[in-house]
Amino acid sequence: MVKRSCSFVSLKVQTGSAAETDCTLKTTDCRPQAAFGRLANHQWLYILLIFLCVSCNGAQAGLQSRGRLPALSNIDGGETGGDIRLLEALIEFEEDSTLTVFLGYLEGMGASVSGTFPATAAEAEIENQARTGARYHFPIVMNAKVQHFISYYSTVQNGFMHRSLARSHRYLGMMRKILRDHDIPEELAYMVLIESGFTTHAYSRARACGPWQFISATGRRYGLKINSWVDERRDPVKATYAAAAYLCDLYKMFDSWYLAAAAYNAGEGKIQRAMRRHKTDDFWQMARFRYLKRETREYIPKLIAAIMIAKEPEKYGFADIEYQKAFTYNLVKVDDATDLKVMAWAAGVKVKDIRTLNPELTYWCTPPRVKAYELRVPDGCGQRCRSALANLPPEKRITFRKHRIRQGDTLSTIARRYHTGVGQIKELNGLRGHRIRAGRDLLIPVRMVGSGPVVFDKQIYQTGSPGTLASAPSGFSGKTTRYRVRRGDSLWKIARRYNLQVADLKRWNGMGHSTAIKPGQRLRLVPGLPIKKERNKVVQKTPKRAEREVVVLRKGDNLWRISRRYRVSIADLQRWNNLQAKAILQPGQRLVLYR
Repeated sequence: MVKRSCSFVSLKVQTGSAAETDCTLKTTDCRPQAAFGRLANHQWLYILLIFLCVSCNGAQAGLQSRGRLPALSNIDGGETGGDIRLLEALIEFEEDSTLTVFLGYLEGMGASVSGTFPATAAEAEIENQARTGARYHFPIVMNAKVQHFISYYSTVQNGFMHRSLARSHRYLGMMRKILRDHDIPEELAYMVLIESGFTTHAYSRARACGPWQFISATGRRYGLKINSWVDERRDPVKATYAAAAYLCDLYKMFDSWYLAAAAYNAGEGKIQRAMRRHKTDDFWQMARFRYLKRETREYIPKLIAAIMIAKEPEKYGFADIEYQKAFTYNLVKVDDATDLKVMAWAAGVKVKDIRTLNPELTYWCTPPRVKAYELRVPDGCGQRCRSALANLPPEKRITFRKHRIRQGDTLSTIARRYHTGVGQIKELNGLRGHRIRAGRDLLIPVRMVGSGPVVFDKQIYQTGSPGTLASAPSGFSGKTTRYRVRRGDSLWKIARRYNLQVADLKRWNGMGHSTAIKPGQRLRLVPGLPIKKERNKVVQKTPKRAEREVVVLRKGDNLWRISRRYRVSIADLQRWNNLQAKAILQPGQRLVLYR
């Protein structure tokens, strides 16, 4: 059975007289789709006209002789003029003569078949701009979801949005240019606002890092280096180039900036499966279902809301923003691992300034065994820095190596292997004794030229050694002994931030096998005085002077959390409250404890 598709052909007649006759003739164009689906609408019309003209030749004269069709002279401004209703006359025509009579007449008067004749050059240009315009400007729509997130950012997240907008001007110029060079809508630079708030050290639970929140696999796929020395996901320039390449690939895949941005958040595979599952390529249709995670369903409304607020911040209540200065710098090439303190001394700036411009560096030095590493220094300091480094005596130039301690290693054997001194290794790594543990990493200071123990020039290292330099981007120094846990922190993230081992953090803070931490908690970052053992003591009897305290359980509380919060043992809690080992606690339940 052959399926047929019917479409309406609209014919418009305009006479040359003052009174215009506008006649619309609707006829159906039915054709077998299977056999003729590739022919255009106007080709079918021509075929239909030829067939009807051949079969109805001479019908016009017959109709006029019977008085059923008015003379053409009368229609064209004659006696009847615009009073003749062509559509009513059509109804009375014989079926085999309808189009034959009128098509010749209409063609002679310059009538056109709407939707079938080729468009003019101007119309073609407008249509082309409409079709490709979204490639250069992100499509903005206003709906209930977008309005909700505009209100959300203006009220609940007012502080976050205020800080993010202040930071945005530091990177927006650079990011917009890179996106523009890749034919990507500049508005997509505001993806960084909802991804990281324009911070370089943002780190998510999914281990995505940097302003564009790349996971390591995607970052490496687009050319970002990720190792123990550098993490270029935190580099705002290199990460933006990688994001632009990724967005280009996503747009080629989906031919929609909405789907490309959603795929950036959820992954291209997830969006492809959603398209097949819901049989649509419309993001707003997909967002009606729960197959996509809530974060992805809300990603585009959040992005549109962020764009609208960022373009008119005063309109939404952000009138007193102190925008940061633009991200400007000079590039200085250095060979091998070079201390950032040396670079700060050579450029005449603070170490903090060098760190801020080079957030990709994990340690306080550039990567070892890398020639011509491009380090950023503040704008205007490049030439001074190059001259100072060129005039630095060779014996004062120091580089660094990382050494993984193996079984049987000692500080003396390590020092001999790298032709340096034991004291310098201890000073650099903050070691008080000679004990080292297999599996840990040590940074070894060595001379760039010659051999022998290095000498830390006091002109460069004002404290006599680089030991007080930060070994991580957060600014950890010898004076930093404690850290207040923030929301979203984990032991792994803190250890990575301060170049420490998780095992050491747990040992220094008496955490045993646990890795649980909570916001507001203070952690010891360096070995110091022994950790107090009161919380590990098992009280056999209730102390005579102990104070009785009643605790009301909150949602999520258990015996282990209560014991840690109040520094008592789980056994005592069970004994004081007659609880079994597997007792289930409920919110609102009261527990008695003695402290």
